[in-house]
Amino acid sequence: MYRVGIDSGGTFTDLVGIDADGALVVAKHASTPQAPKDAFLGVIDKSRIADEAIERIAHGTTVATNAIIQRQGARVAFVTTSGFEDVPFIQRINRRREYDLHWRKPQPLTRRRWSVGARERVNANGEITVPLDAEAIADVVAALRALPADEPPEAIAVCLLFAFLNPRHELMLGEQLAQAFPDLPISLSHQVAPIWREYERSSTVLADAFVKPLVAGYCESLSRALAARSAQVHCSILKSDGGTTLLANAARRPVDILLSGLAGGLVGGRYWARRAGIADGITLDMGGTSADVGLVIGGQQRFTTEFEIEWGLPVAVPIVEVRTLGAGGGSIAWVDKGGMLNVGPQSAGASPGPAAYAAGGTDATVTDANLVLGRLDPDYFLGGEMALDAALAWQAVARVAQRVGQTPEQTAAAIVDIADENMTNAIRLATIERGIDPRGFALVAFGGAGPLHAVAIARKLGIERVVVPPHPGLVSALGAAISELRVEKVRTVAMLSDLASDAALIAQFAEMEADARGELAAEGLRGHAFATWKLSLRYFQQNYEQDVTFTRAGGLAECLAQFHRRHAEFYGYSFPDQPVELVHLRLSVYEADRGDAEGPRLRALPADAPAGVRERAGRDMGGRAVTFAVHRRAALPPGHTLAGPAIIEEVDSTTFIPAGARLQVHESGNLIITEAA
Repeated sequence: MYRVGIDSGGTFTDLVGIDADGALVVAKHASTPQAPKDAFLGVIDKSRIADEAIERIAHGTTVATNAIIQRQGARVAFVTTSGFEDVPFIQRINRRREYDLHWRKPQPLTRRRWSVGARERVNANGEITVPLDAEAIADVVAALRALPADEPPEAIAVCLLFAFLNPRHELMLGEQLAQAFPDLPISLSHQVAPIWREYERSSTVLADAFVKPLVAGYCESLSRALAARSAQVHCSILKSDGGTTLLANAARRPVDILLSGLAGGLVGGRYWARRAGIADGITLDMGGTSADVGLVIGGQQRFTTEFEIEWGLPVAVPIVEVRTLGAGGGSIAWVDKGGMLNVGPQSAGASPGPAAYAAGGTDATVTDANLVLGRLDPDYFLGGEMALDAALAWQAVARVAQRVGQTPEQTAAAIVDIADENMTNAIRLATIERGIDPRGFALVAFGGAGPLHAVAIARKLGIERVVVPPHPGLVSALGAAISELRVEKVRTVAMLSDLASDAALIAQFAEMEADARGELAAEGLRGHAFATWKLSLRYFQQNYEQDVTFTRAGGLAECLAQFHRRHAEFYGYSFPDQPVELVHLRLSVYEADRGDAEGPRLRALPADAPAGVRERAGRDMGGRAVTFAVHRRAALPPGHTLAGPAIIEEVDSTTFIPAGARLQVHESGNLIITEAA
């Protein structure tokens, strides 16, 4: 029986199947953005895994992500406490560009004319001061029915003041709205994001409602399609926190899968880092349209609730900590009005794709630049399944070269270097600006394009080791396949440390854990589950928090000591004598690893490469002429070493090893690249 992971990317949909012995089956299929279900089913067919041989499918999807980014979701009616209808529009006082007088705040996922106030009030202690009566509910229903007939609401988001402390009014309103509008999905803020900060909570519940009809339709279409194949398959969606949830649950709470397509890469990257004996790694997942940067510290992925759809539109749900930028193989090179060369964030995507795809694209992209530099074999792209047109790539790059007054080779090298610098800056933001020194980390590079750029990025950052996993173009699909069931909970407490007690905190954590374990059992838990408790702490009147681990043995005292140390590490100072404010309780309950302590032991595919080494003319990192030794990865045994300049080819990716770098094949199958001694 196979555990299958399917990752739908911007360019390709990837599949990894793992059997009981750890053997892999892999497949790639062109993504179909207008009908993602088609690529999902197509890649299953392409893998030739029989439906009856599939134990479970975990699916990483960008359906919700793309709908949010492209603003192609539902018309959302926003219901809130009377007098607070403008909260999503006022937003925060900070500005993206301090001195730009033309900058405008981002548009929320609703319109002001769709915002309705309800006469009710719960105070900051959770006490009802203005009851929600039948007349107030009837007024809300009437206001929603009075919305313009040519723009009827397609979903309803409810966010009442302090509902996270006392949800009674939200539950009453949700029940009555469901009766009045039985065909509309309804999202309640205390169920979606039971946290303080009204703006963050309102933005999150709006995001949930905005994608709910689309995600529900997608999940239903997958269920029907699998049922039509007579496939009794346990199918789940990868969540933003790296766990999985059943299709039905994803449809009910779609905000949990906003970063579904990104989480698999971090899970898979962490797995391969552990197999290489690396505890601290920076994951770089560079695909066709974007690059995603994540951190693994002490063998663990990091989580955050500080994610923004776009600048100023937060979504406050637990997600893996990933930073995304528009730097993929399909990122377009363009020249601005000042004559400066830029790369991305615009992308040629899956269709028409880079010029070399010969599918109608004429813009020069990073893929075209790598082809001009000789780092890609036009006859071995996707293992020869898809031929690239080198002449079209040269023509596209030459048009850009003419505008900047350089040769095509120089321009191609500049395109690649700009893309490298963009990704380097993203890693700096994720590390250096947060007090983390990247030089102590290994760079784990994957995605179809990541291994082409990894060494150059590592050199810019002073990173000494680059790790390229087996089948790097399929690591996100692998992450989906090996992902565990996980439930994250967060609860606002908002009190000073001298008013808190270990007994009260333990009681609240235990209640949250019981709920989470119940959800995990409903998801289909097959073994043991572990739980971690965390407190979000800050000094009194600070704006942002630090998460520290809470244990029964250490209690609050140990948490406070952790917080003071953490604050000093991040900011260079601490105030051990000052009161500390408790903001949130955070809980994770997750499925134990199946297999050994490092997860499943995977066996690579049989070698399909001819013996011997070929040579190819190309350009080095400075654009100078050089001859590469070209190897097929499947022909390199564990322990094999070689020095650059060299190219390592495989079906789903290509690794570039420049002069001065040295490669060793690790026993795990990872390629370990270091500077030559």
